Amino acid sequence: MNEGKKSKKQIESTLEERGSPGYDTDSLENIPSIEQLKKRVSDQFGEEARLILDSIDEVEGIILRREAREKGEFDDSKAIIHLSGLSKKYQSTGMSPVDALKEVDLSIVEGEMVAVIGPSGSGKSTLLQMMGALDIPTSGAVRINFQELSEMNSKQLTEFRSQTVGFVFQKFNLIPNLTALENVSIAMESTKMNRQERRSRAAELLKQVGLNERMSHLPGQLSGGEQQRVSIARALANHPKIIYADEPTGSLDSRTSKRIISLFDKIRRDFGTTIIVVTHNNLIAKKCDRTLKIKDGRII
Repeated sequence: MNEGKKSKKQIESTLEERGSPGYDTDSLENIPSIEQLKKRVSDQFGEEARLILDSIDEVEGIILRREAREKGEFDDSKAIIHLSGLSKKYQSTGMSPVDALKEVDLSIVEGEMVAVIGPSGSGKSTLLQMMGALDIPTSGAVRINFQELSEMNSKQLTEFRSQTVGFVFQKFNLIPNLTALENVSIAMESTKMNRQERRSRAAELLKQVGLNERMSHLPGQLSGGEQQRVSIARALANHPKIIYADEPTGSLDSRTSKRIISLFDKIRRDFGTTIIVVTHNNLIAKKCDRTLKIKDGRII
């Protein structure tokens, strides 16, 4: 390997062998601060220190969140989404356990539009499943719309999903032999509305997403962007407080993607809906109020 380029392991090994000038490992008084440690690493390794510095930032974030949780600082009564120490571990027979989420602390206030970005396998979709009551955490607490999900039984969770949250996915999941109007209307069958009321609401939602002239079309007669707008109208059917969108523009071209994210912004402004968008697209993320970066199951 080129001497000018060292791996993370080599840098860590060198740091361990050389130690830090003036640092007595037996004396707590001489332990450097995080900033001092980062400066020493930068001074010694320059641009090659990026991997080590990222690791230091990650550890620092974990420590700060843990201290804040112990002090009760994550008990944000105004947060419509509130996660505390959330972890999820998947265990399969004969396989090593997988930590999909690790001690996630997060608060999101009502009406925010938040992007979640990170590499494949980082835990983005698992995070959405936890917040949407589609899966149960291994440890930690999930409070959504001021309700603790751990206190609900399966019937209550089903009712919660149908009345409080809406989902939009990369795959539109429309029923191919139903019209756009019927695809939206069917989402309201579990409500007390009669058939005419459901169709009337579905028609109004389709108008709001710009499909008033495409209501009678089947999914196969619609473009990808139009199908996604139908799925967004369907997600809005039961007046959800929160919409979770998992890669909603992943199969769309850039122009259509911009229209979809503008539509989300309009929905948030018109209805006060909280919107969480998982995306790989940095341009989409920039349109949101803030961006959460997730890596190896941790928000960094």
